[in-house]
Amino acid sequence: MAGHGRTLREGIPDRLRRLDRRLHINHGRRSEWFWVIPLAGFAGTAAILVVAGAMTRVWAAEYIPTALVEGLVIAGLFLACLSPDAAPADSDPGDRGPDTEPPPAPPESDPTVWVALLADSEVDAVRSDEAKEEPVGAAH
Repeated sequence: MAGHGRTLREGIPDRLRRLDRRLHINHGRRSEWFWVIPLAGFAGTAAILVVAGAMTRVWAAEYIPTALVEGLVIAGLFLACLSPDAAPADSDPGDRGPDTEPPPAPPESDPTVWVALLADSEVDAVRSDEAKEEPVGAAH
């Protein structure tokens, strides 16, 4: 049994590094720790959904496939987020650089716009010195 455990300890990192090379990912010597995050995401998501399905006493054929698909989606998202960015293509011109022009100034406020809007509406304009001191929502 000790020989089998040793084979697993040596075989799994080798296979993960081979997978890294196939996917063009370079994580250095600790490649197996990179793969723990997507695997844990898959296991955690699938476990939560299986437990929830079992607690609600739903037929297992309904929640087990859903748990597997959702687990794969979450693991794929982790993998996509943790993977390095792809190198830009040779034909890609790249970013055009920082803008040299200053941002445009906001337009000046024009009170005549509000006067025209209020004139078109049926709201009576109340001057501040004419306003009554009534609580908001009080009946007239």
